[in-house]
Amino acid sequence: MSPAHRSRRLFTAAILCCSIAAFAAQATRCGVCGRSLPRKFWTYNNTPCCSEKCVDTLRPFCSRCGNRISDEYVEAEGKIYCSESCFERTLPKCEICKSPILSGYSITQRNYCESCLKKSPACFSCGFPAAYPTELPDGRITCNDCRRWAVSGMDTAHQHYERAQRQLEAWTGLKLSSTPKLELVGRARMAELSGVIRKSDSPLPVRGLYSRQTYLRKRGLFGAWRESPEDSRETIYLMDHLHDEAFRIAATHELMHDLIHEHFPRLQDAPLWVHEGICQFAAAQYCLRRNYRAALEGIETCSDPDYGDGYRYINSIAGFDGWYALRKWMETVAIDTLPAVAPK
Repeated sequence: MSPAHRSRRLFTAAILCCSIAAFAAQATRCGVCGRSLPRKFWTYNNTPCCSEKCVDTLRPFCSRCGNRISDEYVEAEGKIYCSESCFERTLPKCEICKSPILSGYSITQRNYCESCLKKSPACFSCGFPAAYPTELPDGRITCNDCRRWAVSGMDTAHQHYERAQRQLEAWTGLKLSSTPKLELVGRARMAELSGVIRKSDSPLPVRGLYSRQTYLRKRGLFGAWRESPEDSRETIYLMDHLHDEAFRIAATHELMHDLIHEHFPRLQDAPLWVHEGICQFAAAQYCLRRNYRAALEGIETCSDPDYGDGYRYINSIAGFDGWYALRKWMETVAIDTLPAVAPK
């Protein structure tokens, strides 16, 4: 958000004039009503007026309060205001201090003044500058709103987790044969898991991870060790203390990984951007249905090559037909022709 450009100016005051020979020779009629000018008359911005009433008709109106402006005024972006107060009432308010923003920044539909943006730490859950920040035991900062709606216990977590699964299955028309185990983890554990599970060097903050492990089973006393599908273990790790909205979005993303694995095994060897792009598309569709505009904008503007570029390419594949077009693509795309990096 750029600084509001404004300037102070002073209208030429209406002046009661005595008739001057040079001027009187040129002005004989009121420039407003057309009547003959009296011996003593007014001028306003070089327009002769027979009365103060005619002068008032020439004065402009304040763009905010509608009152006529007779003296100083403020001009900004082609509009005029009778006072600094009226001008400031048109400015966006800072999300934290609620003051009018003369110079500040807009972050996904939220506005912050320079002072609050500099002094406020970012909330780990929503990513916005935190009003009334609270530090969690592991050092993460959460804002007042996210703290109020934080998912911190397993009972609450399972409710939101199951809700995300139901909506994902309703959107795709596909069922998960088994629900991955859910675990809530803190920052240290998520960082540890990320180093083991995640296959990306992206610095994007991790809110969730999907893990699927297939164990080996020995068949018979002297049998060979073989992979056993029934011994597969799926686990989804989600960061604790996420805002419930962010929790469901992250759960939708990670559950989509499991749905891909179950219903589209041909994508197993597809590049990472394909998997992350599809999962981000599922999360974006959830945001659209729930009207989570800030979260959706974060997905759409993400600069990460796998999550951001992957999502934008998958979104272009889906087009107006959405999931149905994407599903057809997932069922027919030639995996070996997909580039290592998402097309832009």
